[in-house]
Amino acid sequence: MMSYTQDPVFQTIQQIRTPQIVEEVLSQVWSRWSSHHLYLVKVTPSLTNYKPYERARVMAEATIVFADDNNSSVTLNLFFHVFAKAEIARQEFENSYTHNFLPCQGPPVFLIPHWQTVVWTLPNAPNLRELEQLLQPKKFCHFLVPPDQIPSGIEDYPTPKLLRYVPLKRAILAWENPNTHRRYFAKLLNATDAPHVVRNFQQVDAAFASGELGFSVPKFVSYNPAVRTLLMTEVLGTQFTELMHRVIPESFSLVGRNLARLHDCNLHPETVWTPSKELAVLHRHMKGLKLALPHLTAQLEGVISRLEDLSEQLPFLENYPIHGNLFGDQILYSPNGIGIVDWDALSLGDPLYDLGRLIAHLIYIAGREKISPPDVKACVEALLRAYEQETNRPIDRSCLVWHIATQLLLRGKISSLRKLVEGWQTHLDFVVNESEQVLDGQSLYLCLPTLNHSVLSEV
Repeated sequence: MMSYTQDPVFQTIQQIRTPQIVEEVLSQVWSRWSSHHLYLVKVTPSLTNYKPYERARVMAEATIVFADDNNSSVTLNLFFHVFAKAEIARQEFENSYTHNFLPCQGPPVFLIPHWQTVVWTLPNAPNLRELEQLLQPKKFCHFLVPPDQIPSGIEDYPTPKLLRYVPLKRAILAWENPNTHRRYFAKLLNATDAPHVVRNFQQVDAAFASGELGFSVPKFVSYNPAVRTLLMTEVLGTQFTELMHRVIPESFSLVGRNLARLHDCNLHPETVWTPSKELAVLHRHMKGLKLALPHLTAQLEGVISRLEDLSEQLPFLENYPIHGNLFGDQILYSPNGIGIVDWDALSLGDPLYDLGRLIAHLIYIAGREKISPPDVKACVEALLRAYEQETNRPIDRSCLVWHIATQLLLRGKISSLRKLVEGWQTHLDFVVNESEQVLDGQSLYLCLPTLNHSVLSEV
């Protein structure tokens, strides 16, 4: 039976994540590319995106120290693209030479045959090639920064820092004004996503300016269509994920009141959420989970089948503005209140989708960290009670159960399987079991209805 242990993609990720091995491979590559003698190569992997038996993407920062009198060095952003099949990796490598390479300080692209991996030195990775211009301080400023905030001398232009690169989708950079020390974020978008994402940020910014929202949002600063990049202000605060570990009911009450304000405000996004779309996403993501951990297949398929049946019976709300990608990292908590960021997925749909995603994230953390179920239950009830008081309408807890069970499975895929965090196998066992428990009304973390096909009974 196939599992992650036989997956060549998983095995390569383990090699890339082993410093001594990846640094030795990179030293060999550099020696073939350059006449400079090396003193040290240090590689620090960061983001991992694993799709079992298909591919993986690993970002890493590499520091190359030369064996000269000054121990001069360069720092490279590397993108490892791992494939399950060697012929696909070789084909991508050969296709790379159909593009003009952009200036960089290392080999623009190279193949590691025995790892079935193509490695790109950014900004040469495929797609989002506008990144090359954004990483040049002077161009970045003149493309995006308001004229009155551009540093006076070219020597003062700070270099933007690349925080995230997602091939085909987006790149995120941080930039700090050297005069005001105010921090900004720039989001480079693909051609498909750019129009509606920019419109989302503009709408949310306008809603905040008009006083409709009770929370802070990134202020829209500029958008340059030539590089498809949006510049926005930083929202200060601590990621709510950190506070979720402390299970303080009062903090969840504050979040509940603010989410109620969002769901009742006057926003008109173009994207529409439906349960059928969500089930399609679930099916797509669970394929990889079943390949990686086949012992969960039968149980997982049983849960998904129940979710499909229930989706045709439950009275999901429609046409409410929802965040669309809400979890703890998107909420920033401060003494002055909260802020909510990342409005790419702003949609019209069921507001309980946002609540279900947040509760699923809390349960996921509780399972990983062994947090007391009664403490989690108190926070969930505080969130729901505050939300109901602010909206003055009752929550349909049957619909909420469906959202929580669905989002638990997706949270496990996103936070454990995709990133391959330590203990990811145990985390996925937990989310599949807990999703079933949630539907059965037997979760220790919740006091919500049992959902079983056409029977909806209050516990």
